[in-house]
Formats: sequence, structure tokens, C-alpha cells
Amino acid sequence: MGVVRVANISMNYANRPDFAQHYQQWRRSYYDRFPEFWGTLPGAGVEEYALYSALTVSQEHAQELRSASTRLYTLMTRLATLLQQGNGQALLELGIPLQALPYCQTLIPDMAAVMCGRFEFVMTAQGPKLLEFNAETPTFVIELFHMNGQVCADFGLQDPNPGCQVQLAQALRASIKAGLDWLEPAHSGKAHVVFSAYADRKEERATVEYYHNVLTKFMVDTYRTSFCGLDQLRVTHDGLLTADGERVDVLYKLYPTEHLMLDEAPDGSPVGLALMDLVRKRRLAVINPPVSFLLQNKALVALLWALHLVGSEIFSSTEHAWIEQYVLPTYLDPLDAQNRPVFAGRFVVKPIYGREGVSITIRDSHEVLDMSESNLYGNQGMVYQQYVELPTTTIQTEMGRTEVNLVHNCFVVAGTPSAIGVRASRRRIFDDNAYFLPICLPI
Repeated sequence: MGVVRVANISMNYANRPDFAQHYQQWRRSYYDRFPEFWGTLPGAGVEEYALYSALTVSQEHAQELRSASTRLYTLMTRLATLLQQGNGQALLELGIPLQALPYCQTLIPDMAAVMCGRFEFVMTAQGPKLLEFNAETPTFVIELFHMNGQVCADFGLQDPNPGCQVQLAQALRASIKAGLDWLEPAHSGKAHVVFSAYADRKEERATVEYYHNVLTKFMVDTYRTSFCGLDQLRVTHDGLLTADGERVDVLYKLYPTEHLMLDEAPDGSPVGLALMDLVRKRRLAVINPPVSFLLQNKALVALLWALHLVGSEIFSSTEHAWIEQYVLPTYLDPLDAQNRPVFAGRFVVKPIYGREGVSITIRDSHEVLDMSESNLYGNQGMVYQQYVELPTTTIQTEMGRTEVNLVHNCFVVAGTPSAIGVRASRRRIFDDNAYFLPICLPI
């Protein structure tokens, strides 16, 4: 098939009229080697997801992302912890539902606030600017912790994420230990750790099974581990059980709390709230812990920005400089106290617990410039964030050469910066069909 370099496909082939057809064959043949991965998305039409190319990023670029993530994690977890320990009114004002308040205020002291979470950034001439923090139920895990390294290894490229799988296993083990130590009454016998998601959703199931596999590959422990579909778990007044009646001590759930709290059993009983109550009563530990539900809330960024504007003593002068450096102006209202627009130009309107690019609008003071196709989360509280143009590049796809926007990602694992990576999209609003674009360091 000639000389093809992932990262920079040989121009000897890229200029040929039949190149797109060859690219399609090469890409599908390569990703078909990994049946546990979704390199091509299923559906009515075959959709390209993982690109057969890689974007070169500099060491300095990688370090900027990791520095920004470390600093923002420090600031946001401190703020979230202070809110957890308050009387609850501030949490309600940020949009935490009243029925979720006891859960959100539950502390698991020795567990990292986020075992594994993902920051999203727009890279600007001034460095990375925060878009949002996927703190509670992040995806894009297999792509950055596994597949990016696989692509680099297969094509002789330098992986920017060496050692991140071991780092993830260590953080997961530490969170499990903290959860087991926190349970009351203290667990006796062999503890049971369950990894759970919807069993029939490939990405979600594969992600939690990846966590499970990483843990068992790199760690040997005295507790039992298993995967269990969400619909196979049973909530009782005293504990969470599998379909076989086995007690669950620690649950990793790839399932958002804002969905969980609405779940009902066939008889109408609030089974989701009952599970959350088990956590409050220390009968069940969850990863990521309850504080991550608060960190997932985009209104927390608006509060961070508001505290910065008034020079709050919660943060040092150095930390205020970090907020100025990394945080885009974000508000809970598009108008100020005098009823004047807070933005002179474009801004983004997005729901506090929105996901996958749904219910997002880009606008200015006069008109809507772009909006999501779906409005699933339109009844939520909104935040208003300054709009910044995304960087662009041209990529090869099965449909030909395409200009795309880029969003840069950095995971934090127990507070430590970890795997980095890039998503690409033809649109300015990224949905769950945005491309996975592998990255590499310069050779």
C-alpha cells in the first residue's frame, strides 16, 4: 500500500485521485484489529470516528495542558469542598437539585475528589482556556489511555502519554481502598468492587471494562472485582446487590447522578435516590465520589470567575493569576446588575449538566449564530461563557480533505495530570460524533 505515515501521510499518495478510497481501506482495516474499540461508529450509515492520522504537538504544548489542569483542579476542588461543608444554600443556588443535596454533601475524606476526570480546553495564542470539566463520568478514556499509544507504537511515533495506564491503576486502587476504609460498619471478609454501566451501550460498557482490566492487569488485591450492568443491580434498604444477591461495597458507575436521581423502579419507588441514600449512610462507596457531581456542574466555573472578580481571599494572588490565565469569563446571567449585557461580542449558552454538545447555543447580543440539533437539556439552568474561536486544521477523512475545529483534552488522575488528546469536528459545537484525532510528539 506504499509508504503511509500516520501523522503525515506521504504526499506521493495524498495527491493521487484514488487516495480517499485507499485511505478508507487502510483506516477501516487498521481499526478493525481492535473489536473492543469503536473506530467506526455503527448506525444507519457507517460513520468515521477514529482518524487514520495523527497531529503532532510539542512538548511545550503538552506541558501547558498539564499545568493548566493541575492548577484548575486545585482551585476547583478547594471551592467544591468548601461548598460541600456549607449549609447547602450555595449548592442550591448553583443548580444542585434539592433531592440530591444530602448526597452532594457526603464526604469520603481519603478518596480523591476525582479519581479520573477530563478537562476540555481551547488552545489560544495565550495558552489553554477552560471550556469545561468532565469530572463525574468522563468518556474518551480508551482513546487517550490506550488507543493513542497503540497508534503511536504501530507507526513509530512518540506517544505523549507513556505510563498513564499504570498511573490510572494506582489511582483506582487508592480510591477503592479509601472507599472500603470509609464504609460503616467496617467490611469483614472479601470486599466486592463492581464496575457498572449500561451493558448494551458499547462505549460505556467498554470504558468501565477498561478500568476493570487496567486494575487487574497492574494490581493484585484482596477484593473481588466484576462488571455488572446497571439494570442488574438491586437496591435494598441496607445495601446494593448484584442479580446474584452479592453485596456491592464499592461501585464505579459510568452513569450521571442527575439521571440516577430520577430513576424509578417498576412500582414507582425512587430507586436512584435510594442508592444515593446508601452512599449517604456509608453502606456503599462510589467512584467518582459525590463531590465530583458538584465539580461536573458548569455553574461552579461561573462561581470561580465571580470570586476572582471580587478578589476573594479564598485564593492567593498567584491563584487569582491562574484564574485570569485559564478561565474564560463565565456567568450565571447574561445581564449585569444594571440589566446590561455582560458580553460585548459572542458568547456560548450551555446547560449546567449538559452532555455531548446538546442544548448549546452560540450567539451575540442580537442573534443566534449556531445551535445544537437537540435541546434535551433546555430545561436546566444555564451558564454564559465568553466565546473563543477554536483552532483549526485540515485532516484526511473518508470523504476527502476536511477542515476541522480542535478541542484539546487533559485527564487528571487523583489530582495529577495524565493523558492528553484531541477531538476534531467540522462544527463549532462538538457532539458525540466528533472525531478522535490521535496525537504524537515530534520525532
